[in-house]
Amino acid sequence: MGAPDRVPSRRRIKGGDLQHGIAMLFAILGALLCLPAIAQARDRIPDDLLISLQRGNCEGGCPVYRIFANGDVIWHGHNRVARPGLVLSQMKYDQIDALIKDFTAIDYFQIDNIYGTRGTGCRSSAPCEPMVIVSLSMGGRSKTLSHHDGCVGEMSDKLTALENSIEKAVDAARWISGKTPKRK
Repeated sequence: MGAPDRVPSRRRIKGGDLQHGIAMLFAILGALLCLPAIAQARDRIPDDLLISLQRGNCEGGCPVYRIFANGDVIWHGHNRVARPGLVLSQMKYDQIDALIKDFTAIDYFQIDNIYGTRGTGCRSSAPCEPMVIVSLSMGGRSKTLSHHDGCVGEMSDKLTALENSIEKAVDAARWISGKTPKRK
């Protein structure tokens, strides 16, 4: 007598395996659906993009951060910061794209170079407030402007909003104060 015929065994799928498989499928689909949006944001960022911000009256000791087209962020902390020295970080392309839109919204390349004690655009100016130096290079154009934080006026408010957007995008609080704001 021969061996009895065996019925091929069926592997029973466990609940955890099924959930893991479904989760992987959704992750792959989500990534594929997001790729065009990421590519579009990257395509809108000029290869020569450089954003720089320096805040404070530190006489050469202020922190500076630079944002590059590929998403690299370089922090150089000096005095009175939680993280002195150089740090390399990374930003998402959609964050960089949003910053470019912020610069465009205030017509950055067309506004004055100085807003504050010696410039225009201030109804009044509070002394002893720090200066903020913002630079933008992109598309073969460059501009650096100085903005006195004590300047009061419509353009000054727009510049303050831009500067705060830059600091939020790079999460500068982690290097300045050592605290990262809670994300919602």
